[in-house]
Amino acid sequence: MIEQLTDILADQAKVAARKCAAFAAIGVVMLIGAGFLLAAIYMAIAASFGAVAAALALGGTLVTLSLVALAIMLQRDPGEGIDQSEAQKKTAQNSKSEDDMLFDLLVHSAMTGYATGQGNKPRMQAGFDQMIDDLGVLGVFDPPGTGPQDDERSDTQNTDTKMAG
Repeated sequence: MIEQLTDILADQAKVAARKCAAFAAIGVVMLIGAGFLLAAIYMAIAASFGAVAAALALGGTLVTLSLVALAIMLQRDPGEGIDQSEAQKKTAQNSKSEDDMLFDLLVHSAMTGYATGQGNKPRMQAGFDQMIDDLGVLGVFDPPGTGPQDDERSDTQNTDTKMAG
């Protein structure tokens, strides 16, 4: 059992290393291409305005673009400056967002589908159980009228739609 797991992990590591090498090669080719594009732009500007003007224009443009990119990366969430109580911080850390739950549902459904295709009944059952749990957390199985939004709707419906007879 352990040998199978280590073999699987080794295979996954090899695949990840191949993907990493491919991305690195693509990145090197892109950087070389960008270098040639910058050289062509430099030559075009230098032919028209001179070497000093071309170097100043390219340098200024690249520094400006890098400062804008740096400002975007360092941008903070305005809500970070607001003090929160410890209870709010813990619930925010422990609770998953709806997007996280939908992603979990997607992963669990894919694993269940794979297990179904392989004929692995225990993993298929576990996958279905995980999917049911995910749907329950999302509120799919809640009866109508139990959520806070449903309470507001029912109050307006009761006052607006009451009819005699």
